[in-house]
Amino acid sequence: MGTLGLDLERGLFLGIDFGTTNSVVSIYNFKDGEAQAIPIEGSNIFPTAIQFEADPDDERKLLRIFGFQAKEAAVIYPQSTVLSIKRFLGLDDEIKINVGENEYNFRPTQIAGEILGYLKQRADEYVQEELNIAGEFSGCVITVPANSTDKQKKMTKEAAILAGFDEDSVYLRLEPAAAAISYAVNERKNKKVLVYDFGGGTFDACILEIKINDSDEPVISILSTYGDNNLGGNDIDKIIVDMIYEEFKKLTNNEIDLFDNEADDGVSKRQKKIALVRLLQAANQAKERLSHAKSTKIVLAPFIQEPKIININMEILREDFENHGRINKLDDSDEIFDKFKGRTVSDLIDKTLECVDKSLEAAKFSVSDIDEIFLVGGSSSIPLVGEKIKKKFDKEPFKSKISPALSISRGAAYYCNMIMMPTVKGPVVQEKTIHPLGLEIAGRRFMEIVGSGEDIPEGGLTVEAKEPLITNFDNVTSMAIVVYENTMPDDKTNIFVNGEGMKRLAGTSLHGIPQAPKGEEKVKVVFNVGQDNMLTVMAKSMSNDGIVTKLSVDELY
Repeated sequence: MGTLGLDLERGLFLGIDFGTTNSVVSIYNFKDGEAQAIPIEGSNIFPTAIQFEADPDDERKLLRIFGFQAKEAAVIYPQSTVLSIKRFLGLDDEIKINVGENEYNFRPTQIAGEILGYLKQRADEYVQEELNIAGEFSGCVITVPANSTDKQKKMTKEAAILAGFDEDSVYLRLEPAAAAISYAVNERKNKKVLVYDFGGGTFDACILEIKINDSDEPVISILSTYGDNNLGGNDIDKIIVDMIYEEFKKLTNNEIDLFDNEADDGVSKRQKKIALVRLLQAANQAKERLSHAKSTKIVLAPFIQEPKIININMEILREDFENHGRINKLDDSDEIFDKFKGRTVSDLIDKTLECVDKSLEAAKFSVSDIDEIFLVGGSSSIPLVGEKIKKKFDKEPFKSKISPALSISRGAAYYCNMIMMPTVKGPVVQEKTIHPLGLEIAGRRFMEIVGSGEDIPEGGLTVEAKEPLITNFDNVTSMAIVVYENTMPDDKTNIFVNGEGMKRLAGTSLHGIPQAPKGEEKVKVVFNVGQDNMLTVMAKSMSNDGIVTKLSVDELY
């Protein structure tokens, strides 16, 4: 790559696949005209993990450990380690950390920002020391699941800003679109493609159409997406956890509950936490081994040491792994467990294929219309995924030279190139809206303003509600503006905001409406969706006497 001799128009940008389990960062290599992953601590795939410990020189301060060391430390210090922070983005829950006798509370964006900040720091060092590039990364492109909510995207962007990236230089792009770029730049052909993205915490199915333009560059149109934000490789890990836990229950005559810290079973809370972290790590490693072998050994010796030593030594066959129905609640909520109770790995893969069917239906495609299937995400390496895909589509998934775990980050790096050098030709992605967006109106009904699958131009998509809102009572001076996202759209005409799949994004009031009889005063509402699928809402009263009140809802939370 050498010394960067180009006058970058927007500074240096880093492509980030911020994953539930692992993260990957990439940069566009101008010398070779390709994207490359940046090794962090010697590996292209870096665990999304952080561990806190007391500063020996100042007990009021906390030190941070990241990645592999943090993941390993979780076995000994589970109470001070955070794994899978991405699943907390979009929630208001605080993360509790215990270091010694002290308890600390962090917002999810703070934890995510710490990890992103470390990735930025190590990437800065790498390009300065190894690639002889002066300066540091001022901007980034972070990929997000196609099915992510507006709140999840907002919190992801906030975390990137906390990490040290310039606020105006943080871009969010959809994971399937980034993966499609990785595919399209190597396969320059007109094709209809299914991106099957099975990550650690989420699943997305995305239907794309790729056309090669006159400049021999791929133009990628996102025709549809459908996914599940609570279905991922972590849930498959829990099936192996369930298998191991069943063995543990036999060894202890079902007298010890590792998931009940209040149970009087002779095992301390700390011992239980350590055992559970070891259990999860052993399950994750076993899943990876079963992607390449017919069986694997689980050896946890000792597993617990109180009130007596318990050793686990068992073999898991791939066939048993694929067909074991989950029995134990583990640490899931009642709602989540109801979703996975009795489910096998085969069932969960079938669940992903239901999302594929929804995406095909939204794109108005049949199975035979798909020319290529591009597998993305570590969980797509499970052999049964390939087998079921082949059976459904009667074709083998695309065999890429790029690891499924790296393709999203590399696609993000191509996005970076488009931002850094906008005058240089490259892949073009026709961004589209993912979910319908609208307002709550009388009777708790949902009034759709922005539909799914609408093209988003470079300057953003602006849509005015077809009908203005009207006052429901005499002499009111304010009106509630409540924004909803329909994450599970269907063909029903009367949709209610308390229905399945409806997500409340924002709630505020428009003040200053002139007093008038019921129905005379009207309010115009305009939605603007940026290319990062983030939303801004404007409401304006339309008074006959010329008084106008405006409200811009750009801080939705």
